[in-house]
Amino acid sequence: GQQKSGVGFAARYADDKTVATGQVATTGLVSLTCTTKLSDKAMLASDFMWSIHQRSATASVGYDYILRQSRLRGRIDNNGVVSAFLEERLNAGFTLMFSAEIDHANKNHKFGFGMVVGDA
Repeated sequence: GQQKSGVGFAARYADDKTVATGQVATTGLVSLTCTTKLSDKAMLASDFMWSIHQRSATASVGYDYILRQSRLRGRIDNNGVVSAFLEERLNAGFTLMFSAEIDHANKNHKFGFGMVVGDA
């Protein structure tokens, strides 16, 4: 059967621009992350997860960019799934949001929009 619990070991490094973490668990899971602040408005991030027992790995890279009245985020993973999220503040108390996720391999495409009225 599959192991239900385990012990993990973790490490974290941080300075003024970068945060990196690593985790290893007796369940066979290895996880690594890194986030780097390029400027006051731009950030890059990456993650990697490896399951020893399932012999599978996932990885992704992403970005976060802050403009004057909006924020743009996106990522792509090792399966080719691309996603983006745009948050636009139109005026005080009103925000529009748009999102998209495209997975060509599985022919799965998701698009969405929303609005926030009032302070979140």
